[in-house]
This record gives sequence, structure tokens and C-alpha cells, in this order.
Amino acid sequence: MKEVRDLARLQEIGSYMKELRQKAGLSQDELAARCDLTKSNISNIENGKKDYFFTTFLEYAKGLGLHPQILLGKDFDFVSRY
Repeated sequence: MKEVRDLARLQEIGSYMKELRQKAGLSQDELAARCDLTKSNISNIENGKKDYFFTTFLEYAKGLGLHPQILLGKDFDFVSRY
């Protein structure tokens, strides 16, 4: 089922994005202040509750001071797993 697959993808990516934010030593409030996202958006993304546009993904990377490629640099197994 697509919804189950999509939810699993969102949760996996969101968890990784949260891990990167925490490694950067930033709270959700601090990250929100660095980019054009709200704390609520960040929370929803990190908890896999919100599917987001690519531009939102770019803002998140900008707030972390990372190239967007880093956010997708994790070895996500989207081909066989999903």
C-alpha cells in the first residue's frame, strides 16, 4: 500500500534529519531561526508526519549549513525495501 510505504520513507528520512540537527547542536527553534521554516514544520518533518516539497528540504539543509546532498547521503534502501 502506497500510504504505508510513504509513511515509512518519511519516518526514515525524518529521523535522519533529526539526527543531523542534533549533531549540529541545534534545537528545533534554533534551526527554524536559521531558515524559512517554522518549528512546527521541522517537528512534523522529523517525526515523519509531513510530506514536504523539495524547497522545504532545501531550507532545512540551509538551516543546518549543509549541502542538500548530505541529507540524502545516508544509505537509504528505497529500491528493494520500499
